[in-house]
Amino acid sequence: MMTPSLTLIKETAALRQKKGREERGLILVEGRHPIEEALRAGLQLKSIFLLPTHPGHLPAAQYPIAPYVVDESTMRRICSTDSPPPCLAVFERPVPPGQFLGTLALVLDGVQDPGNLGTLIRSALAFGVDGVILVGEMVEPYNPKVIRASAGLVFGLSVFCVEPSALVGLLSAPDWKIYATTGHAGALSYRDVDYTGRCAIVLGNEGRGVSADLLVDRPQQALTIPMAAAVESLNVAISGSIILAQAAAQRGLLDVGNPVLADA
Repeated sequence: MMTPSLTLIKETAALRQKKGREERGLILVEGRHPIEEALRAGLQLKSIFLLPTHPGHLPAAQYPIAPYVVDESTMRRICSTDSPPPCLAVFERPVPPGQFLGTLALVLDGVQDPGNLGTLIRSALAFGVDGVILVGEMVEPYNPKVIRASAGLVFGLSVFCVEPSALVGLLSAPDWKIYATTGHAGALSYRDVDYTGRCAIVLGNEGRGVSADLLVDRPQQALTIPMAAAVESLNVAISGSIILAQAAAQRGLLDVGNPVLADA
């Protein structure tokens, strides 16, 4: 195990900011489970930092490179959380494939909250989504808060960040069924549509919903989730998870795999 240089510490701390991540094509991954997910996904590990006495770090045999041992003060300097994690790693940023591969897409238009995006990515992987397409002014998918909220599962999906004008190109086949959520009257219940075949589920910004001009040239169906009159709306992550679970059930994806358990 090694001690990092002051230059490396400064360069790693800069990755807490979006500008630093974009300039260097690197991301911060904090905590044991997200690091394991990044390694499992085959991301290129550049460096890893450990607290020497914390019991939660990975066994040294699992590291593909020699780790740096740092004290709590240094870990606090380079991490994005108030409480320093037992381990932190720097990886190369994942590169999505050139085209969307699969038949179930989750399209997110302007989702701003890292917790919402991380939760939706986690639900997407749980319910058989082949890729997540981020459109417009979105929170960055590899923001450390998004990575934590997804429990590192963001690395198990293809994530595309595109301009609205490029969205039609990803969903170019004419047989894509497009379903966009809305709170307006007259929309179909999410239970009453066909999620088989090529299907894109579109969720919008926490405040304004789906942009009116998004995919305006493609036929699409408005969806809603029926609920008690006392509740005006649901959080976008909850809404998306409900719809994705319905789609997975209809596509026969809930008959196998793990039971759904809430986090302790």
